Amino acid sequence: MQVFIVKEIKLKLIFMKMKCLYMAMVMLLFACQSKNENEELAMESMMDVSLPAACMTLAPPPPLVEMVKFTPPVIKDDAVEEEVKASKANATKKIIKDGNISIKVKAVEIAKQRMDSVLKKFDAYYELEKFRNYENRTSYDLKIRIPSNQFDSFLKATEKGEGEIMSKAINARDVTEEYTDTEVRLESKRLFRKRYNELLNKAGKVVDILAIEENIRLLQEEIESGEGRLKFLNDQVAYSTLEVTLFKLKETAIVEVKKETFGQLMKASIGSGWSSVIDFLLWSIKQWPWVVVILTFIFVLKIFLKRRKKAV
Repeated sequence: MQVFIVKEIKLKLIFMKMKCLYMAMVMLLFACQSKNENEELAMESMMDVSLPAACMTLAPPPPLVEMVKFTPPVIKDDAVEEEVKASKANATKKIIKDGNISIKVKAVEIAKQRMDSVLKKFDAYYELEKFRNYENRTSYDLKIRIPSNQFDSFLKATEKGEGEIMSKAINARDVTEEYTDTEVRLESKRLFRKRYNELLNKAGKVVDILAIEENIRLLQEEIESGEGRLKFLNDQVAYSTLEVTLFKLKETAIVEVKKETFGQLMKASIGSGWSSVIDFLLWSIKQWPWVVVILTFIFVLKIFLKRRKKAV
């Protein structure tokens, strides 16, 4: 009877060992499939559970967590260049016109009032207005923004006014290529930002989240810079800039130099010589302390020499 009981106990122990071995193999297989965080969770669950309890019941595996390994998108320069070429083919011309003109007028205030009326006619405005009043010149320095489609007409109206054109320079710059390149690359950066946001929603590690957020921040700065550049170019294309100088030269009185006669020159020379004599006398009077010192020295020297002769 006792032998039978012992055999039964041995069989139960063997069964429990086999069950434990089976559970360990299942947990090891599960740990190999879930590489990163699932492996850590499985190991912690095995360490927390005691051996007898683990051998009696096999807990169900935890649910799988969708993990995204962070791989930054790679910008394909060839694709961007192709997109740039396609955009250039369909892009409208972007021309920036600016210039300066200097006009000599008879009355600066009247010329300024006429310029004000011309501005209202062409829907232009002053970006800068300076008035200068010097000894020989009075001027208005004006920086005018004009709708680009009205620039030539405005320039003709300015030239028709009273006054003499002293200088004129007009410049036209084609910024179509720069505008198109900036626009295409800006759109590419927006697409990359969208991709990063999708990766951010799937990221599970703190390191990946921080890396993705840093890339999104850098992309956002580049996008804002590109948008600002496009806004500036649009403003320069829509409104041309013309710097106008209206000036008037003041009349200066010419002083005639009269030639002096011989008598006047002789009179001036005598007066200058008499002034020299007076200056010398005054200078001599100022030297009286030195005269006293010299006379005293001579008197003392004579007394010294007389005493020396008597002693000999």
